[in-house]
Amino acid sequence: MKKVLLSLVIICCLIPLRAQERQIDSSSVENALLDAVMSLEKGERDKAYATLDSLKTISPDNDAVHYYMGICRFSAGDFKGASEHLKAAVELDPDNNWYLETLANLYIYLGEPAQAGELYRTLAERNPDRFRNSYTLALMADAYRLKRDYDGFFNILTELVQDPDIDDEQKYQALTGALGGFDARTFNSILPKMDSLVLRYTQAEPSSIHAHSLRMELAATRGDNPTVISECRTLMALQPDDKEQQLTCLSIIGDTWHSMGDSRKAYKCYDEALKIDPEYCPVLNNYAYYLSEQKRKLRKAARMSRITVEKEPDNATYLDTYGWILFLRGKAKEAKPYFKHAMIYGGKESAVILMHYAIVLDKLGEKDLAAYYRNLAENKKK
Repeated sequence: MKKVLLSLVIICCLIPLRAQERQIDSSSVENALLDAVMSLEKGERDKAYATLDSLKTISPDNDAVHYYMGICRFSAGDFKGASEHLKAAVELDPDNNWYLETLANLYIYLGEPAQAGELYRTLAERNPDRFRNSYTLALMADAYRLKRDYDGFFNILTELVQDPDIDDEQKYQALTGALGGFDARTFNSILPKMDSLVLRYTQAEPSSIHAHSLRMELAATRGDNPTVISECRTLMALQPDDKEQQLTCLSIIGDTWHSMGDSRKAYKCYDEALKIDPEYCPVLNNYAYYLSEQKRKLRKAARMSRITVEKEPDNATYLDTYGWILFLRGKAKEAKPYFKHAMIYGGKESAVILMHYAIVLDKLGEKDLAAYYRNLAENKKK
């Protein structure tokens, strides 16, 4: 933001006094104003302000006097005073783009992007070539969001993502900044609009990893499984040599097929991923756990799960999967240490892990301890 501000103090030196554009009542006022500007250029802020304060008494409706007083107040760290003077300058000469831009930059500096966005919207209407860009469009979106005008909010962001003169990284940064921080109720109500926006982003930038990743994530949030799968396939096609991306996408696709009840397709994706990396823990764990749910191929499941606990011995989820598979294979005594270890590393935060441990303890005849963990599990579910 400070870069965009460009220093309000420096800007003051670039703005003409516009003596030819309006009639100044007294040459002495004009000369005194010039003296104040010269003092500012020399770094003599207090001297400049004293002169300007006297001029305000003589000529209270002089917009330039208010403008430079605002610059002095900003330089002194009096941001409230700077804002009041700059607002006065804008009210006195609302057609002056310099005044509007300076006030907008002050709002940015103060961390008030929505206020800046209102001003940049006016500036963009007057001079789109200069003021209509990814940064100012994002500020305008903030202004609409502050007013809860979500039609305006999404219209501006749609214009942003469809603009061929804005590069992909700028679009992505603007979108992630604009779409964050909504409360759950508002987020759910505008989720379809978000999806439409990101769809237009992918259409405008068909080769964008950012765009397709965002759409995949939103689709997952919406429970749109076909779109999750298709976007993952697109991401894989866009990054054929990125091993980590291939593994991540295959894992997501497999998990999605499983959630849709198609274990055959899920396991096929997991097998494809394990050909790339036979020790990829997220796939090994899920593959093993889903087999255990079906009570199928438990030896294969145990082999896969054991790799995960060897590679990540303090991962409570992996410890639970391996311990549960041991239990299903009739090895409750061997399973117990894995659950005990899981309790130390976050297992108590999972109702599933707590219940698994309670079942193992019950099988071993430790009824009181089993009842304790079963009670913890029940409370976690509430």
